[in-house]
Amino acid sequence: MKKKVLKICVWIPVIIVAVGIFGFSSQDGESSGSTSRRVANVLIDVADSIHLVDVRWNGREQLVEKLQVPIRKAAHITEYALLAALIYTALAVDGLKWKFTGYAAFGISVLFACSDEFHQLFVPGRSGLAADVLIDASGILIAVLICAALDRRKKIII
Repeated sequence: MKKKVLKICVWIPVIIVAVGIFGFSSQDGESSGSTSRRVANVLIDVADSIHLVDVRWNGREQLVEKLQVPIRKAAHITEYALLAALIYTALAVDGLKWKFTGYAAFGISVLFACSDEFHQLFVPGRSGLAADVLIDASGILIAVLICAALDRRKKIII
């Protein structure tokens, strides 16, 4: 009974992260851009406070604009790496054989990334981009490789 409950509970974080990703993707273009600008401003404030950059207010907006794309792409990599790691863990707990777990986690995560980009085609001010799926896939691949390397079920070290 305990094992069955664990097998069900291990999927809850996967669902939470997937819903979170869907929620971010549901933001219209203006809301999404606003989130990126807020993150950029925080990063600039931190960098300025520890003297990594010397930001004068007249150049601040240009720096915020330059940081938005890298922030968005880093968010893609991070959120999909987290999703893939959680899926890998859930599949491992469910008892999927080690040699298939990575492939399955990668495939499920990439399919979710594709469906998420398709979903964005219907959100005002957003677009679904194949390039974003590739960026998502890079985060997924990194997470799956790390999980596979740390997986104690494997017989040989990668």
